[in-house]
Amino acid sequence: MILLLHGADAFSRHEALQALKAQYDDDGALAANTSTLEAGVLGFEELRAAASTVPFLASHRLIVVQGLGGRLGGGPGRRRTRGLGEWELLGDLLATLPESTLLVFIDDALPPANPLRQMVAAAGEVREFPLPRERELGPWLQRRARAAGLKLEPAAARLLVELIGRNTGALASEVEKLKAYAGDDTVGDADVRALVAPAREANIFRLVDAVAEGRLTAALQALETLRNDGETPQRLIGMIARQFRMIVIAREVLDGGGSAAQVREALNVQEFVARRASEQARRFSQATAAAAMQRLLQCEVAIQDYWQGRPGGMQQDLAVDLLIADLCGAAAARR
Repeated sequence: MILLLHGADAFSRHEALQALKAQYDDDGALAANTSTLEAGVLGFEELRAAASTVPFLASHRLIVVQGLGGRLGGGPGRRRTRGLGEWELLGDLLATLPESTLLVFIDDALPPANPLRQMVAAAGEVREFPLPRERELGPWLQRRARAAGLKLEPAAARLLVELIGRNTGALASEVEKLKAYAGDDTVGDADVRALVAPAREANIFRLVDAVAEGRLTAALQALETLRNDGETPQRLIGMIARQFRMIVIAREVLDGGGSAAQVREALNVQEFVARRASEQARRFSQATAAAAMQRLLQCEVAIQDYWQGRPGGMQQDLAVDLLIADLCGAAAARR
């Protein structure tokens, strides 16, 4: 089997991959015959060797390749401007794979003209996973809730979507948490407001607190918690950037002699959010908070460079890990 799972909905891509593993793991040996390859450091001969190897004491061998489509042809709106080099031979490899090989390519959204998408379409199957549209999120969430056995009022579903947005992984995670909390009871918007919003804010607060104090281990633990909640690299960067923007604004108000009430008014957030932002702002100067914002921008650029195959590019999770390490290092040096 040759399969391309691509699209902006990383959670649904992941679920499709897990379903595939369950389908073909009839003898319980697939995990020992699975290899995951990162496109940023992958050569064609390495892929050929992995994909051509017969499984060991199993019926199938699974090869998962992450990010090759973006490396070969870029993402949406980008055209390939150079030859594929050794990857020109990929089409021939796909046509001659042993039946025991499950070769799965994982990518963000790829345009129809993308070379990998075209080669996979000729030899196997392409499945696209776009993020649900705004009008589709409510029905998607209710289907997810019913599948989990959760009774979710329409107002509660709307509030969840408002709090979390189009991050299907995070929405699914909150459904599981609410089911554990509510059991057979119906969940209303008051439950969501009491449980979901403070918890998500608390996680980002813990991360930024650890960063501000230069506590790398605590910061990485908080980062892992956010990832386990279904946060994507893009949303993690956005959440951290949002918090630092609030710190910059709170710092300006405090430097001008403003009160806590004026900080809340300037930020236009709930009282406990404004209070924590003010506490964090006291650990930064305007210059250090601005430097953190600049480092966030560099992280986003490195991820874009990775997808476009430019020098200095970096895979998403690694880029976020280094971002947190750099921010913590700068805070520790100040301390």
